[in-house]
Amino acid sequence: MKPFAPDINCLWFPPDANAPPPPDGTPAVLFLHGVGERGNGYGELSKVADWGLPKFRAEGRPLSQDPFPFAVIAPQCPPDKTWCDDEVLDALDRLLVGIKAKDDIDNSRLHLSGFSMGGIGAFCFALRRPACFASMSAVCGRCLTPDALTSLARLPIWIAYAEDDEITELAQGSKIAAQRLVRYGNLIDHRYRLGHHGDLGPHIRTCDAAYAEPELYRWLGARRLRPNLQAGNSGHEC
Repeated sequence: MKPFAPDINCLWFPPDANAPPPPDGTPAVLFLHGVGERGNGYGELSKVADWGLPKFRAEGRPLSQDPFPFAVIAPQCPPDKTWCDDEVLDALDRLLVGIKAKDDIDNSRLHLSGFSMGGIGAFCFALRRPACFASMSAVCGRCLTPDALTSLARLPIWIAYAEDDEITELAQGSKIAAQRLVRYGNLIDHRYRLGHHGDLGPHIRTCDAAYAEPELYRWLGARRLRPNLQAGNSGHEC
């Protein structure tokens, strides 16, 4: 497959083969992974599918009663970088241009999602490009600039987090983001308390639990970018 952008490695998962072909193109989810899945491609790209949505797509796990209709694009953050670094956000911009240029992608149903470091990155990228996405979902993430969340007032957002997350700053940051966003009426606030199981703590367990929720995909399927968001509250066009 031709890469979406020359300077960022991605895993790409198509919709289920038996999903009905959508008349306006395929809806897509841009997924940002957590800190442990960083790498430089070259044999490390498979780490992107260690947890959450890419993991389930790689396994072929059913995520709803109906065939899974979304393409999933999962880039890999370089080592020692974060999604919120300017150079990485610039690479995501180029990736977004490549995705939107594909004839078979419905640009009005492009969704942004991320876990942990990727949840933080989803907030950073949504604030940078608020007019580009039909929705944003953050699992165990937080917003580094919560005062800026007013820019996302009209964006449908799904926040999921572990109330018992061992990374307390992420649980607290998720709560703060939810408190800031709930007033706008476009928020789903989904909380978990899963505890430990073997070597897995509630943080990573919440990733898999959140991305296994059939309701998440029903919610995504009902979201479409509204024309009045094209200019974006921040003035950034998409």
